[in-house]
Amino acid sequence: MVYKLVEMFKSEGIKAYESKKIGRPPTKVNSAFVSTVVSLRKTSDYGSQKLHFVLNRTGFGVSQRQIQKILDQQKLTEPCEKRRGQRKYVRYCWPISNYMWHCDWSQYHEKWYCAFIDDCSRKIMATGVFDNATTENALFVLYQALLVNGVAPVVILSDKGSQFYANKYCRSGVKGLSEFEAELQELGIDLWTSRRNHPQTNGKMEKWFDTLKKRFKRHPNESFQDFVNWYNCERIHHALEYKTPEEIYLQKL
Repeated sequence: MVYKLVEMFKSEGIKAYESKKIGRPPTKVNSAFVSTVVSLRKTSDYGSQKLHFVLNRTGFGVSQRQIQKILDQQKLTEPCEKRRGQRKYVRYCWPISNYMWHCDWSQYHEKWYCAFIDDCSRKIMATGVFDNATTENALFVLYQALLVNGVAPVVILSDKGSQFYANKYCRSGVKGLSEFEAELQELGIDLWTSRRNHPQTNGKMEKWFDTLKKRFKRHPNESFQDFVNWYNCERIHHALEYKTPEEIYLQKL
């Protein structure tokens, strides 16, 4: 070992004893490819996984790790201090379109957004923007979804918000019916509600609102209807085997 160290000193000098970085040196990425990744990210808002799928389909053989590195270097990713390790998810969805629709309200920039989304395909069946989150406005969006799509779901899933669900009981202990519940009964549609303080039950709806707010933040000049069309017909989903909601909706009819 001593002789080996002496030989290393003769050939490299004092640098032979300096600590060396572990692993392979970073590979240089073509600047044109970096521009392609940046452009696609800004137009589609896709993460590294979807970008890897799209670029691989068009002939690029760059790894997802390298694409993620480019996004980090270009500061196109949002830091997440609470990020945990990889988690195993259990995904639940009905096998056919129009069996269950999710619905909910969310506020953004002093406006209230109401939407109905198909559980199987994640297609936005109808949506609206209002000044107030009321039962009347929720029913307006519901009837819009029924008329535009020409179909009614078997079940509608919502939270226990007052726009959808009657939270009061009469003196005899029997729960009353909200206007929304009564209307669904007339239409022959069942209403299911999520547990209190458990938004994961209506997670598809929560995720859509999150996508909407992030999209508006990055593309403030995009109209709301253009966003809905982009989401339904252009944006691919990892959970849908990299297909759009419109494709899966028609496939599962």
